Amino acid sequence: MKRLRLLVVAGLALLLLVSSGQRYLPLLIQQTSSPHALYLGVMLGSDQALDALSGYARDNQDPYWLQQVAEAGDAAAYYILALNEGDEDRHIALLTQSANGGYSRAQYELALLTDSALKRVQLLKRAAHQQYLPAMISLYQWYLHQGEKDKATPWLEQAALQDAASALILARQHWQQGLHGKAREGFKLASRLGSNVAQEYVALIENHWPAQQAIGWGPERAATSGRHCAMQIQPVVTSLENMRQFIALADEFHRDKRLSELPICLLKPIWLADNRLNCDANWQGQRRLGCDAARLAELPLDDNLSHILVLAPKGKANVHNGIMYLDLTDSYSVFVHELAHFAGFVDEYPLSSELAGQMCHPNLQPPNLIFTLSEEELPLKVDKWRQADVDWRLAKSRTCNNHPLQAYKASDKLTFMEYHDQAYIPEVYLTLWKQQLADKQQLLPAYINIAQALEQQGKYEQAQHWWQKRDAFYTINPVNPASSLQHGAVAPD
Repeated sequence: MKRLRLLVVAGLALLLLVSSGQRYLPLLIQQTSSPHALYLGVMLGSDQALDALSGYARDNQDPYWLQQVAEAGDAAAYYILALNEGDEDRHIALLTQSANGGYSRAQYELALLTDSALKRVQLLKRAAHQQYLPAMISLYQWYLHQGEKDKATPWLEQAALQDAASALILARQHWQQGLHGKAREGFKLASRLGSNVAQEYVALIENHWPAQQAIGWGPERAATSGRHCAMQIQPVVTSLENMRQFIALADEFHRDKRLSELPICLLKPIWLADNRLNCDANWQGQRRLGCDAARLAELPLDDNLSHILVLAPKGKANVHNGIMYLDLTDSYSVFVHELAHFAGFVDEYPLSSELAGQMCHPNLQPPNLIFTLSEEELPLKVDKWRQADVDWRLAKSRTCNNHPLQAYKASDKLTFMEYHDQAYIPEVYLTLWKQQLADKQQLLPAYINIAQALEQQGKYEQAQHWWQKRDAFYTINPVNPASSLQHGAVAPD
């Protein structure tokens, strides 16, 4: 009945409007909200009438009028019909009609639904060429995932003009390419678009970037104050990303109540403008992060340092003598785990056969473990824990599972030395940690690393300077440098 009435009215009005030369059509459209009257204008080819009727159909979610305007050329109406369609096949069909009509949202969503990579890219391109942001983002992400950076870059650059996350990605790329001026402007743009992370980069670059000097200082607020420092750690960061990482690590370290009584301090960080340390994720074929320690001798290191923390982009975390290496993936919990290695703590997860052969020795006495051939030896070896005068519980450790010796620890719970993301540090461990730091003979300063690296390069006179600094660190009874080779340790995978 509704359709019949519509046809009658439409026919009469059509005759009237055609006979009057359509003089009254604009006035009719302006003065009516009737979909029937607007439809008359659509039938006469009025784009203004189609826009008005489309608005009415969308506002009222009227399936009948949505269908009419869709058939009249409004591709967006097919999209709305598709959203309201419960049948999957019909939903796809309506999306396809909308996409074929040029509606960017439909093209984008249809791209996400197709299994064909070729069709997906074609649809995303059609939507992206209409400046539809989600399509541009998906397109550059797709190309980056396929390793086609040249194809990704134009779309990333367009998306970066509107999207904070894209602007941040592009700015990071420019920074890594050494286009520091371009990167700085990119970070500012990302910040204006709402990225808090970009604002952090802007502040770091403006206040601390070493630029042409190649060496600069990080922010003062990263340094620890108010502690008596038995261990003073000199941070050396090798990239913008690592500087931001260090700031986060330092802030968390200052807030960590577990470690608040330990005499450990972080010195003002040194920021290197490029990879001056020649760092490698597979340093000397050892499948872990390492750098040329001899190059540390060229840096303006703090005279009071005892240890060094190097932050580089990629590689497995580890401690070698007096240097800790962390990469961008390493969390604060990894930092704390490695920090304990500086004080002689040994891992409580199963060591590899090779590493167990070095560490599982009856004469070695790390603070958190004892090694025995038989349980009869236990009463003689647990004195160090008894003397700590705090609660402790004897339990087997998995450290030497790949070695004949049995390892025991002073806690019957999982600790941060077994799983770095395990926050539990037993009170007895903290007491033993303090004792280790109070006795310099238990520590291996970074001077040892630098001296050994220089000697390996034949720079014996320069190495002597660092051996002297090592001796001054101990003040009495200097340690034999050969003994330091036994104290490397790696973090868990």
